[in-house]
Amino acid sequence: MVAQSKYLVEHLTRCSCNDIIHPHSCRRAALLSLYRFVWSNMKYYLPMALLHLIRRMPNGCTWELLQDTLMYYIQLIFGGFVNGYVITSSICGLRNLLGEFRFYTLTFVPSVFGSSFTAFLPHRVKHVFHTAIFQCLIESLLVQRGNVLTKSLSASLKLQTLLFMSCSAIILLGKQQHYHNGFWFLAPEPVPPKEASNLGLYVLQGMRKYLLVGLALDTFKALVSCFKSGHWQLKHLRLESMAWLGCYAGIYRATLCYLQRHQEFSEPQKQILASFLGGISYICYPKLAILSYALLEAGRTLWAKNNRGKRKRFGYSDLIFPLSLAYLIHTYVLHPHKVSGLTAIIVDSSTANYARQIRRRLEQIQLLKS
Repeated sequence: MVAQSKYLVEHLTRCSCNDIIHPHSCRRAALLSLYRFVWSNMKYYLPMALLHLIRRMPNGCTWELLQDTLMYYIQLIFGGFVNGYVITSSICGLRNLLGEFRFYTLTFVPSVFGSSFTAFLPHRVKHVFHTAIFQCLIESLLVQRGNVLTKSLSASLKLQTLLFMSCSAIILLGKQQHYHNGFWFLAPEPVPPKEASNLGLYVLQGMRKYLLVGLALDTFKALVSCFKSGHWQLKHLRLESMAWLGCYAGIYRATLCYLQRHQEFSEPQKQILASFLGGISYICYPKLAILSYALLEAGRTLWAKNNRGKRKRFGYSDLIFPLSLAYLIHTYVLHPHKVSGLTAIIVDSSTANYARQIRRRLEQIQLLKS
């Protein structure tokens, strides 16, 4: 970071916006960015709007549902547009105001300023943005392996699995006691009654449900991958989510069935143990992205438990979000190897590839100067 800062001071202070960001005037770039950001966000948030619709279709596809989905889609596009457009416009604005690029005014300060407007978005849209960026932040910190804890965790599948098992227990107990309202891969189930005759069928029914959910997720990911690559091939369909969710639900329900006869355990204790053991399924699909999401949701669950009934329009997350996004964009531009692949995708999508363009231009300039 120090070497990169020295390089910027020596070589980039004399660069103009045309050298790094765009090949024409800042005013023309601002006008062209209007279309660029709208179109980019329309493509990026379309799958999310479709998922929003599909998740609610089992209750009936009504006109109100279609209206709500369309409004959700528009809100996502507007939020992403404001976020990205203000960031890129601020990069040019600070360059013209200060007369030069500086280490933190290249991307960090504009990102803090632009992402601050996210606090005024509707709660459900803000929640999506916060979830994506906080998950990317956690995953990127694990990828960097900057300390003994993250280094040990990233290198050990056993530690990752144990941590995921703990997060699973916290989240599912929180969902059962209604202080976790976010998305989780599994829904809590009541302990089957003593008079239940066919416990094997109970386990198989739960597995079938989540096998189908996993298949839908794998199919959706395959379609997105085919659309982006332009190659419609069967190899894009990987049944990883299907295997993982089926295993997760099977272990969870089988544990509940086993604990059915043990009256020394209370209902919450049975849920905790079943959820904890179900988390061992992480071995089937060991992804840092899933572990990062589990850590985020477990933290939210514990926070919600200790702050029930205190929901406000603005919170601490509104202060943390701009700094987190600025850190990720700043690191992605200057040290791309220190962020996760998911972070790179989200940063490129939210900035309409401006961040990637700046990163590549900096690399070219550095090669020319060296």
